[in-house]
Amino acid sequence: MMGNAHLAFGTGSFLIVTSLVGHTPGIIELAAAALGSLIPDADHPRSKVGRWLPGISHFFYSFCGGHRGFTHSALLVIPMLFFAGWLMQGHNEQLGWMADNALQGSIYGVGYLAMLAFIFGFLSHLIGDAMTTEGLRILWPLKTRLQITTLRADSKLLNMFAWLLCFSGLGMHLYHNYQSLV
Repeated sequence: MMGNAHLAFGTGSFLIVTSLVGHTPGIIELAAAALGSLIPDADHPRSKVGRWLPGISHFFYSFCGGHRGFTHSALLVIPMLFFAGWLMQGHNEQLGWMADNALQGSIYGVGYLAMLAFIFGFLSHLIGDAMTTEGLRILWPLKTRLQITTLRADSKLLNMFAWLLCFSGLGMHLYHNYQSLV
């Protein structure tokens, strides 16, 4: 997938899932999901993120397996989950689980929700890349590739699917949150 499609795929699927579970994400969560959907491409100097972070991009490209190497590994999610757990533990120590506006009531809670949104966006990026002919080395540095479809990364069909998810997610979010106004 290309950058805009990753952004649409990640934020759209995030809005769909949060609507289905009855959660209304805040702007920080949406931004975190959007960033997470783009950040794995920090290993490609010509990607959106690669152009924002040229030194980091060239480092990952040169020393960490090239494009779709380390930054596209599911193994990278493990430290993220530990960090989210640390944030949740800090929240529990600060307010406890049953506080009013439980997760929004502490900086740890907001950080926890943002970290989960970032991880969601990150995983959506991996799924999106697995939907291309190049596939994904999900357990990098192992050579095994995960490939779900035979579509090219710049495929119009894949791009349309990502934007369909984005608009569906936005529609579900608006319906879920504003149906009482109608």
